[in-house]
Amino acid sequence: MGLSEAAKRCLAFGDCNTEGFRTLEGPVWARRVADSLGLELRNCGHTMSTTRELLQYAAAFPPSEYALVFVQYGLVDSWLTFRGAPYVLYYPDNPRRKLARKLVKKLKKWARSWQLQKRLGAVEQVPLEEYIENVRTVLKSAPGSQFVLVATAPNRDISRNPRILRYNAALAKLASEEPNAVYADAWDDLWSNLDACLMDDGTHLTPQGHRVVADCVREALKLGGVP
Repeated sequence: MGLSEAAKRCLAFGDCNTEGFRTLEGPVWARRVADSLGLELRNCGHTMSTTRELLQYAAAFPPSEYALVFVQYGLVDSWLTFRGAPYVLYYPDNPRRKLARKLVKKLKKWARSWQLQKRLGAVEQVPLEEYIENVRTVLKSAPGSQFVLVATAPNRDISRNPRILRYNAALAKLASEEPNAVYADAWDDLWSNLDACLMDDGTHLTPQGHRVVADCVREALKLGGVP
């Protein structure tokens, strides 16, 4: 692919708030940014995704083929589960993995009833160190591409927010270390207008929330000297 073709396209990796919740009315934040820049968008957002899926998506859709790449993970990565809990990828998917996820879901339901988090210890779904290394691997794979590392939004379940903030802080530090990355954090604007920016489920962005994140990403690109 020629450089001129890559310059016309952007790529988004992320979870449910990159894919867009099924009841969302209007474009997701990545689409808003792409349209404002006049770029074609390939959206690889996928509900329940972590940076483990990011590695799989990056292999299937190499970021080096895109001038601009968005990365937005952390919501599921920072989710607490019991130590040793199995994990089944959501991408690439197949019937065996779908069946395995159903079994894991039943296992985790049983684990909650037996309080295995207390018995075995609670850990994040993707530990912070692995989370950062997964993102760093993708950044290093495309040194000529401009990345925007997008912070995870706050949650109405405030018990989740300290962990989300830890992951966001580590993501900001990574962006400061890598020459091809900038960091976009809309936390304060989202938190100050939570009722308008988050759906009633407490997790998914509303149209207003997507506008706020899109504005933050565009501002991060400007501050980073990206036209």
